[in-house]
Amino acid sequence: MSKGSQRMGVYICRCGGGIDNSLDTERLAEMAKGLPKVARVSTVDFACSPAARAAIANDVKEHGLDRVLVAACSPRLYLREFQQTLEGADRNGCMVEMCNIREQCAWVHFDDREAATAKAEDMLRMSHARLQDQTWTEKANVSRVNKLRCTGCGICESVCNFNAIHVSPDKEFNGLRKANVNINACEGCGACVAACPTAALDQACFSNQQMVSQIEMFLRDGRMAFPKVLVFSCNWCSYAAADTAGLKRMAMDPHFCALRTMCSARVDPEWVLKALSKGADGVLVLAGHPGRCHYEIGNLRTRKRMALLHNYLDQMGFDPDRFRIAYVDSEEAEAYVRTVNEYVDKVRALGPNPVDPRTVVSPKRLEMPWLDIKPPKRWDEGLEL
Repeated sequence: MSKGSQRMGVYICRCGGGIDNSLDTERLAEMAKGLPKVARVSTVDFACSPAARAAIANDVKEHGLDRVLVAACSPRLYLREFQQTLEGADRNGCMVEMCNIREQCAWVHFDDREAATAKAEDMLRMSHARLQDQTWTEKANVSRVNKLRCTGCGICESVCNFNAIHVSPDKEFNGLRKANVNINACEGCGACVAACPTAALDQACFSNQQMVSQIEMFLRDGRMAFPKVLVFSCNWCSYAAADTAGLKRMAMDPHFCALRTMCSARVDPEWVLKALSKGADGVLVLAGHPGRCHYEIGNLRTRKRMALLHNYLDQMGFDPDRFRIAYVDSEEAEAYVRTVNEYVDKVRALGPNPVDPRTVVSPKRLEMPWLDIKPPKRWDEGLEL
C-alpha cells in the first residue's frame, strides 16, 4: 500500500463526556479536517462501542479508507479491537493508530482546558504523521533487515535476548555474512534496531521514520509553548504508569508529550540528538527498573547506552540536564507524575534550548543514516518495504 494512495479516517471520541469535559473535541475535529490525506472526520460518544466500531467499518468500505486514526483512550486498551474492526472490513489491522487523548491528556490536564486542547492537537498531529509512515506488515513490531546495508557485524545477534536473529553467509550476496530475522521468534522489543551501527535494521510499526516524523511534527508545528519536553515511554512500564495516573486523575504539567515504544531499549540515541537539534527543551527516557523489564534485559541495555549519551551531549555543547533517563514501573503512577513534573520544572529553570530549530544546517550534521537509504530490492523474510 503506497504512501501516496492514502485515504485516512479520523475519529474523535468524547467518551461520554469523559474527554470533552476537559478539552474541546469539536476544535480537535476541525483541526483534523485540515490534515493531509484525511478523507473522513467524525466525533463519536464511545468509539470503543460495538455500534461505533461497526460505523467505522462501514466508513472504511464506503469512503475507501485505508488508514484509521482513533483519538480516544490508551492503545493498551482497545487497539486490538480496532485492528480487528478493520480486518473485518478487509483492511490491514496494522493500519490503525490510537492517539491517547484520554488517560494521557484530558484526565491529567483537567484544570486547564486550553492547555489540554492544545496538547491534544499536538498529539493528534503526531499520530497522524506516524500513521502516514506506517507500512503493511505480516506481524506487528517485528524487526526486519535491509541486507544491502548489513555488514554482518553480529551486534544485532549479540543483543537479541530471544534468539530471533542469526548472522550467516548469504548466497544472494556471494557468501557475505548477513543478518536474518525469524519473525516468529521476534518479540518486538527493538533493541537490535537501536544497536545496529549501519541502520540496516528497522522495526515494523515503530520504524525509525515513524518515530522521527513524530518528533519533527511536535517540534516544527506543535502548539505547545516553552518548555517543550519529549518523554519516551516503555509500553509495559512507564506508559502503563501514565495510563494509571490518568485513571487516578493526577494533575500534571502539560508541557510534555509522550512517545510510546515497546521497550526503552528501542530508543535510539540519535532520536535524542534529533530532538535537541530541532529545538526540544528537554528529553526524558522513562524505562522500567533494571531487573524488571518485560523483555528481561532491555532496560539494562538502555542504561548503558544512555549513560554514554550524556557524555556525548556535553561534548556537543548541550547542557547534560537537557537529557535524563529515569526508571518507573507500571504500578508506580505517583512516581511517574513526580518524575515528569520535576523534570519539566528542571527544564523550565534551564531556559529555552539555545538551538534555533528554524536555521538551516549545511552541511547536515545530525541527520540519521536511514534518511538517505534507497529502497532495497526486498526486506528479509518476505516483508516489503
